[in-house]
Amino acid sequence: MRVTEYIHRHGFRRWYERQLVESHAYLALAFVALILLLAGLEVLGDIAGGARYLFVLLAAALGGLLMVVAWRRFTALLARAEHFAEAATCPQCKAWGKFRVLDQEGEPEEAPPEAGRPHWLRVRCTKCENEWKLG
Repeated sequence: MRVTEYIHRHGFRRWYERQLVESHAYLALAFVALILLLAGLEVLGDIAGGARYLFVLLAAALGGLLMVVAWRRFTALLARAEHFAEAATCPQCKAWGKFRVLDQEGEPEEAPPEAGRPHWLRVRCTKCENEWKLG
């Protein structure tokens, strides 16, 4: 679901909370993948060779790849959430997170979450009707 759709449907505070939870889930996944990588490397020293050696090597490599992907998603989601949260205070009435989204940066449908898009949102405060740009 697009950022603007989610904020419109559930509100900014809920979107922000969800981004934090989702990003930290990726952090936990990266940690588990790191453990898989390190355990695989530890076991490799005890194996003489053959198919079991290749299997453990492949599992360790997949753990490393998963760790890198999960870390990138964690940092991208957390950075975007913090980027928007820093600017979510209305400059006029100082209400945090109480706005409607009017417009957003154009983004291709196939853009991955790592792209961190949209980089900006144009919003209107629900209390004082002031407009400003998030991001």
